[in-house]
Amino acid sequence: MSQPATSQFLVYGNTLAASMTVLALSKALPKHITLLWVKPMSPCPSDVLYGGLSSPDAYHFNLQYGVTEPELILDTDTTFSFGTHFKHWGDDKRSWMQCFHLPFAATAGVELHHFMTRHKTILGDFLISAQAAIKGTFAHPPVDNPQSPLSRAEYGYHFDPAQWSGIFSKHLDKTRVTLIEQEISSLEHSHKPEHSQGHIDYVQLADGTKLQADLYIDCSGTSSQLLSKLNNDFACQRTVQVSNKTQTKAQTGPACRSVTGNKHGWQLITPLRCKDHIVTLVESPYTTESEHGLRLELGYRHKAWQGNCVGISHAAYAFEPLTPAPYILLKKDIERLLELIPVSLDTRIESHEYNRRFIDDVVHAELFHRAHYAGQHNAAQQDVVYEANEKLDRKLSQYKHRGILASFDFEPFNQQDWAILHAGLGRIPERYDRMAEQVDFDAMQTQLDAMCAGMAHLASKMPPHHLYLEKLSMYLRDKHGHS
Repeated sequence: MSQPATSQFLVYGNTLAASMTVLALSKALPKHITLLWVKPMSPCPSDVLYGGLSSPDAYHFNLQYGVTEPELILDTDTTFSFGTHFKHWGDDKRSWMQCFHLPFAATAGVELHHFMTRHKTILGDFLISAQAAIKGTFAHPPVDNPQSPLSRAEYGYHFDPAQWSGIFSKHLDKTRVTLIEQEISSLEHSHKPEHSQGHIDYVQLADGTKLQADLYIDCSGTSSQLLSKLNNDFACQRTVQVSNKTQTKAQTGPACRSVTGNKHGWQLITPLRCKDHIVTLVESPYTTESEHGLRLELGYRHKAWQGNCVGISHAAYAFEPLTPAPYILLKKDIERLLELIPVSLDTRIESHEYNRRFIDDVVHAELFHRAHYAGQHNAAQQDVVYEANEKLDRKLSQYKHRGILASFDFEPFNQQDWAILHAGLGRIPERYDRMAEQVDFDAMQTQLDAMCAGMAHLASKMPPHHLYLEKLSMYLRDKHGHS
């Protein structure tokens, strides 16, 4: 059966999302589909919302598009990350290391966090990635020694979005992509009955050129220059002022970011090679018109795919960069788009499924962010107002009642992430799994003491993060012939 086929896709934006999306599409699209990348000359300022942090699965995601870890280490200011060190957060000025970690080891079928409750001890003391990050050390988790505690650690990357965008662009097959370095000045869209979802007829460039496509992919950042013309359903939850700067350092910082809470918001420091990228977020009640920075609305659209236009990453949502959620959601957007590439000009089925999965992902990512503020009452965090959320209430009540880490399908944050966050914020379950009592208390205490001492010893024996990077860079230059 014949059907009208798509023949041209247009991606718009000078963002990390644009470069990653174009590269992914260039690898996935059949040859008969033309790919246009309309790229403004200036980078998008809202890329600051990535917070310079990837999740651990960035390694494999990058690799499938030909971007390797050695390339990132040698050609950009990328550094390694065990996660984010929170300091002075909330009412009680809590400090903890929100680290990446594989599933915790169980004893007699009982998960580790239940023994933390039973023995009144601190979860972070038993996580090697947390201990190493706080001590400023780093080493790759061994792949050939599963008995090593370090094998349970996971790491992501600290990155500069503009540099990563350049790396992804470098891997483009220029025969598959037509690059047009211009702004889109306007677009024409229709409201005909057959286009009940809205439909972009064409876009007009700054030089007057008109371009048509079957699918428009908006990667223009929070300005959402294409999708917003079809869809005004953005639900703003908070307005914030975000400023950022780069500070040169004598040596590279630790393998973790730091987020320090204050009475007006928070400050984020992301260590790159011999410099820190510093982001300051101020809640809207404490901002003034004279302040420098980017005024942003945080929230998300209820539909990321409207008619023949799809919004990727910040064109469809904006989260504060407390966690790797912005990067995780970008990766999910690209994977979802590749799975739902339209097979005809009628995209209603694809857009419906895309939006269903999109809203699940952003809502579940938002739950994790909400959980950072739940129960807080200090000046700045009183102003972080979210509507009551049944899903978060269920998670918190289950955990507080008996330490159950309730989860929903395909959540972007796993049970380890939630357990570490609960512990960091001082949420202690009222009860623990009664099955823990089948393990002798004194014997378990001895085991926990040995584990804790072992983690501290191993973390102290690992090399400092900056020295590890220097030695690794020297090795990679010799191996790959870089000067």
